[in-house]
Amino acid sequence: MHYRHLDSLFFVIILICLFGLFPTAYSQDKNQAVPEALLNIMGTFTGVWTSYGIDNNGQVITKVTWTDTIKLENPVVQKDRAFAHSTDNMYFEGGHIPPMKVEGTEGFFINEDGSIGEHYFETYGQIYRLNKLGENCWAYAAAANPQEMAMLGFPNVTHSQHILVKEITDEEGVETHRITRVTTVSWKDTEAKKHWLQYVSLQGFHKKL
Repeated sequence: MHYRHLDSLFFVIILICLFGLFPTAYSQDKNQAVPEALLNIMGTFTGVWTSYGIDNNGQVITKVTWTDTIKLENPVVQKDRAFAHSTDNMYFEGGHIPPMKVEGTEGFFINEDGSIGEHYFETYGQIYRLNKLGENCWAYAAAANPQEMAMLGFPNVTHSQHILVKEITDEEGVETHRITRVTTVSWKDTEAKKHWLQYVSLQGFHKKL
């Protein structure tokens, strides 16, 4: 497989697992107003990101670094949810991966009484629900894709789990979303010896323009 194509596939897998940035078609309920909670998360953001894996000696190393600009716009309101469409333009360091444009959705469920429910991402019909831990903190857990873990350097994976944490801060008047993903993984080496590791597999931030 061509190296450039391999790197592109690697990031498609990461985006599916982490951000849920692929669109699903929905119909609009034009009789409902756009909730304030959804309006608050919309806008344009710029970010810097780094993913981490291991080398042949099992040491944690940087895999890829990239920057991006993401726009969250065009809200849709339905009976049970309200969401906006995102467009993320990414530019990768090193030239091995061409720039990528990825589209998706993000929003909130709407409770039966009309109040705002859980914050979520959705991709290919799979829903990722963000658990609110504090006033400006969220987290979610998801099984790590075996293909992604292999590309991060882990062969013969027997267990893999991601936990992502996000905190929104006000940094000199700029809304900033700081995100860290911790991964726990177990794998077998070429001698069938089992290893365990818990490490930061991805870290970055978005700043609202």
